Amino acid sequence: MKRSLHLIMIITLAFGFVGATSLHSPTVQAQDAPSGIWYGTWPYVLPPEHSLNGFVTNGGVETNLGVMFRSYVEMPMTFYMWSTGEYLPLLADSWGFSDDNSYYWTKIREDANWSNDEPVTADDVVATYAIGRIMGWSDFAYIDRVEKVDEKTVNYYFLEGQQSLLAERFILKNYIVSAATYGDLATKAQELYDSGATSDSEEWSALIDEINAFRPEELIASGPYTYTLDDVGDTYMTLHWQPNSIFSDSVNFGEIRIWAGETEATTPLVMNGEIAHATNVYPPSTLDAFDAAGIKTVSIPRGYGPALLFQFDVYPWNVKEVRQATALVIDREENAFLTNGLGATATVYMSGLSDSMVPTWLSQDVIDQLDHYEFDPDRAGELLRSVGFELNDDGKWADADGNLIKAEFKFPAEFNDFSGMALNATEQMNEFGFDVTARAIPWQQCAEDIRNGDFELSVWSWSSASPFPARQFYGPIQRFNYVGLTQEQKGMNFPMEFEWNGEQIDLDQMINDTSAGLDIEKQKEVTEEVALIINNLMPYVPLNMLVSVEPFNTDLIDGAPAPDDPIMQNPSGIDHFVIYTLLTGVLAPK
Repeated sequence: MKRSLHLIMIITLAFGFVGATSLHSPTVQAQDAPSGIWYGTWPYVLPPEHSLNGFVTNGGVETNLGVMFRSYVEMPMTFYMWSTGEYLPLLADSWGFSDDNSYYWTKIREDANWSNDEPVTADDVVATYAIGRIMGWSDFAYIDRVEKVDEKTVNYYFLEGQQSLLAERFILKNYIVSAATYGDLATKAQELYDSGATSDSEEWSALIDEINAFRPEELIASGPYTYTLDDVGDTYMTLHWQPNSIFSDSVNFGEIRIWAGETEATTPLVMNGEIAHATNVYPPSTLDAFDAAGIKTVSIPRGYGPALLFQFDVYPWNVKEVRQATALVIDREENAFLTNGLGATATVYMSGLSDSMVPTWLSQDVIDQLDHYEFDPDRAGELLRSVGFELNDDGKWADADGNLIKAEFKFPAEFNDFSGMALNATEQMNEFGFDVTARAIPWQQCAEDIRNGDFELSVWSWSSASPFPARQFYGPIQRFNYVGLTQEQKGMNFPMEFEWNGEQIDLDQMINDTSAGLDIEKQKEVTEEVALIINNLMPYVPLNMLVSVEPFNTDLIDGAPAPDDPIMQNPSGIDHFVIYTLLTGVLAPK
């Protein structure tokens, strides 16, 4: 996004944007299911691990539907347009900051109903946030309390000085769940918080355990689709149309079929014409095969890329110079190509912000201070010698006690891009004299091992598809670190409180402050300091950024937006163009 457009977007949102009536506002409920079938894919898990609990990290609704398919079941308040900075209504018909900016408010549409034909109300929103607080949602770095005003209106009161456009995005993009399902847990959550208990108390941990153990018998949906565990099969799972959603009369598909699996499993299905659209990452040779078969693809930003993660309890990855040397011995251009061909670009600035956002949020003076960590094995060797390492007789780097720079590198077997990154990074590190062993494991297990701190090196995404610095910095240094995890999970265990330039700092709070308030210049000052800290300490190595090249089978689907349609500026993920165009009936069966 160009700097001028981005700043105009921020200023417009900060000073007075309030949601308007939806461009698509159905008022009559459909009675008969549409006949079309949407064929997608996602690597869901099977029961009993698969659950209908929207708050479970591994095995819940979000994990098993992903951000795209979950939007058709449990909708957020709005959909965001990156080209204009505009939010379009989904559950809500209006929203905005109060006149004094002390709180934010949303008003749910009068015609918003659940699949059980009960109205979506403020009680559902309050219940969602009560449980979200216990589960450690990032929203509560900014929000103090959430209050019902009337049956359709909710106020979100900010912590002092913490109103922000990022808080607005959280509020408008969170998935709202049914109080009819979670009401008892929400009551316990609110009572626990009101009692003065904190997240480090036994009572708080016990309630987290209870929430994680909860297994709803029914998924009550606000979107036009729902499913049961009986719909989850070995080969595919099925979302069924339901008649009571705002969007039930606008969607053109009576069924969403989600084929199981990642790249390897879905490639033959795409080639056979059995998948309409997929967000999997396919290597260049496979994309060439799609093209030869006449299968259309669309290219949109992903907004994130793979990073090399360190476990800071494992020596010598807790030594800054070793991490810096690691960044210097991986040729990022080569690594990007082997991650995703021309669908990946090597990171330049190494700041924790995506390169496209650097000119928007950092001054030229700060940009000039950033170490680009350009490929330089000689410089890496100097750094290692400065902290007591030398090449031994076997050509391996070892310290004075003979300890090698050694690690097991866990990576998700099913993720073609992360696998390519990991294997190439391992090869390059070993060529330099490290002793790294790559190990492929199931993706769900890889994510869980990272959260539990059960790894030495691993790979997961850095940055995020968000225009706000706090969310760019969030992954992985908050997402997969002890500050953002529950149940005493330690993740990377990178210490977030330490001395910097003679002062004691809290990096976790600083990251939150990069998007706190409505003073853009103040946000930039904090953003610049965080970027310099990450650039110097290298708590992870942000190797490249991805472009999403996605098969879009026009033999199965009508209505694909043109490449220059503004909605195609939206990145793959929570703001994916398919979400809105499917809900509003732009996409239809061929």
